[in-house]
Amino acid sequence: MPLSFGQFFVRGLVLFFVPQLLLSADAQNSITNHVLSPIANLRQLIRDSGYIFDGTVVSVTSVGQTEASSVETVQITFRIEQAILGTRKGQLLTIREWAGLWNAGERYRAGERLLLFLHRPSKLGLTSPVGGSRGRFPVNSAGNVIFEKIQPTVPAINSAGKHPLRESMRMSSRALALAVRRQMTE
Repeated sequence: MPLSFGQFFVRGLVLFFVPQLLLSADAQNSITNHVLSPIANLRQLIRDSGYIFDGTVVSVTSVGQTEASSVETVQITFRIEQAILGTRKGQLLTIREWAGLWNAGERYRAGERLLLFLHRPSKLGLTSPVGGSRGRFPVNSAGNVIFEKIQPTVPAINSAGKHPLRESMRMSSRALALAVRRQMTE
């Protein structure tokens, strides 16, 4: 006899949640630590962040110097896909970054999706990723955060034409958000 949608849904929920409830606290901590291992100094990233989110760049605008005391900035607007700290899902968040960072190569492109750990805005209202590139991770179209590790002691390109130093790992943005929230409460 075929299952109704309600029965199918309830069984799916049971199959998803029961194994998680049966895990001991030690096992859950082990899983959390394994999940977060690609992010070096996670506690410091969290501690120094005012905003943590997965978002898509909606627009990028250069803002020239308007007063003698102000600085040239770049204004970036994100649509929040996964809110972790200081944001809400679906929110349009506009940040201002010092143009010097932009000129040094830390750029954003409309349509780009990123997981960001951003400093709290300064007195001038400026922010930037915590630890520079350490607080900025690309997110693919499937919603997976991509972590790359580069080993400095191996040749740049192997015989297959690939970069052997570059190892990448993908993790669901949602799973990472849960792990970060858990880390924030410890």
